[in-house]
Amino acid sequence: MAATRRDNRGIVLEKGESQDKSGKYRFRYYDDTQQAHDVYSWRLRPEDEMPEGKKPGPSLREIEKNIQKGILDDLKVWEGNVTVNKLVEEHIRMQMPYWEPATLNSTTSVYRVHIKNSIGKKKANKVTADMIETFYNNMLNDKEKPVKIGMVESVNKILNAAFNLAVKRHLIRNNPVTGCVGAVKRKNDIEETIKHSLEDSQQGKLLEFIRNTPKYACYYPFFYILAWTGCRIGELLGLTWYDLDFGQEIISINHKITYTKVDGYYQFVLGQTKTVNGNREIPMLADVKDILLELKQAAGWAKISMIGKPELSVNDTRPFIFTNSKGKLIPQVTMEHLLQRIIRDYNKQNVDKIERATPHTFRHSFCCWLCENVAGENSMDDIKYIQSIMGHKDASTTLNIYSELRKNNAKDKHTALKLKARKA
Repeated sequence: MAATRRDNRGIVLEKGESQDKSGKYRFRYYDDTQQAHDVYSWRLRPEDEMPEGKKPGPSLREIEKNIQKGILDDLKVWEGNVTVNKLVEEHIRMQMPYWEPATLNSTTSVYRVHIKNSIGKKKANKVTADMIETFYNNMLNDKEKPVKIGMVESVNKILNAAFNLAVKRHLIRNNPVTGCVGAVKRKNDIEETIKHSLEDSQQGKLLEFIRNTPKYACYYPFFYILAWTGCRIGELLGLTWYDLDFGQEIISINHKITYTKVDGYYQFVLGQTKTVNGNREIPMLADVKDILLELKQAAGWAKISMIGKPELSVNDTRPFIFTNSKGKLIPQVTMEHLLQRIIRDYNKQNVDKIERATPHTFRHSFCCWLCENVAGENSMDDIKYIQSIMGHKDASTTLNIYSELRKNNAKDKHTALKLKARKA
């Protein structure tokens, strides 16, 4: 029978426990490959006092209890001390083959600026929900460089993916990021951002302003087509003459262009649409066909055969419909900044101000217009039809995010419902 082992105070040591000459306690356990792992503490039991001058921490038996509980829960506790940085970097490496260059650049930038030198240095199994909430609050309320809630949400998206990876690999029990953004929004009285569309009259007046203002008139075709196709801006900037079928009055959306950093240099990249459903056909509505025919004539493509679409290249800009005065492709940010200048000048001349609009606002407005005007006996078919035109991943996006009623139409519907209620 093995002799009972005791510490320097005569307290019986359990299996795996030992004490060295300095008085520090050690607990040794083995992983599923029988490799030994050690943890240490200056206290054996929770009630023991911490030796003078030593850093406070849990007792050895408290640490043992957590390890044993983790092993029973099938957690790989011996790997749980991996840093958040390592998890994030692993997540980025795993997603790299599937991400567009712009997505990779933005994710890497957010990680480098906001995560790597702060929360990223923490051990994943030591991070709690309270720590995440404090981290987000500090980001929002930093005296020198406060950020907006949108950046916090971007950080949260990356951390959430990293900790989900840790949960999946049995390194931790739960994802500490879950629910933290909502809690931070409530504590800081931040309301959910509501996506607004332009009223029919607003959009019409804005487009007329663009057409009738000399310095903006040349951009009228771009914004008109943006408004009446619901394209994402990268899709429209990447549109070519080969994507148009004037006989069927159809626009084929099957790619996009982005201007992003690749191998250290900013350049245009030809890529896939945002989702699989992003490959779609859009009808030429309103004056879209006439405007495109005018552009085609002016560009000298009217007599060129459209049979067989060649392999596109950003180095050959001839097939692209929208280029600048030098025949070069246009970065998305250029059109975004241009629209802000247009709205600034529009608001100076109009009482009905446009508070905020981006190129994506036209897409939102177009979807609202479809929701209000595509009406038939089978409403589910109508939603699926709208989804196909918009290129949404699923119908819930169309229903929950984009089918916003404009104020005036909501009032009309309220009136109609009241009349029906009276008759009932």
